[in-house]
Amino acid sequence: MAKDELTLTGLWKGVFSYPHSLPPNQFDADLRELGGMIAGETSELARTGQITHAMIEGERRGFEVGFTKRYDAFRRATTPIHYSGALSEDGAEISGTWTIPGNWSGTFLMVRAKPKAVAIERKIAETVR
Repeated sequence: MAKDELTLTGLWKGVFSYPHSLPPNQFDADLRELGGMIAGETSELARTGQITHAMIEGERRGFEVGFTKRYDAFRRATTPIHYSGALSEDGAEISGTWTIPGNWSGTFLMVRAKPKAVAIERKIAETVR
């Protein structure tokens, strides 16, 4: 797929690794891209057992992707997390590194959710409403 045909808009499943002995953590992301600008939100199960949400903003230039994540939780909202990665040529994966400047860093991988899984999630959401 040509890089000018790609868009990050859609649902993504991801995992990020911590720098120490902590286990990796999974997350879901709902991204929207317009003119190379990225906005969206994530949700993940925190180590405390609670679901946490974050907003992301950034941009895509060709196959390079960069965004900043800020959690909604008050104590974590002041610490932005910077993500820098590369989009695969088929537009199905983003991989790279995340950094909390002067503190932690690790790797991440995001995979575009399969259309069938998205349809099932939408059907469940419609049924619940």
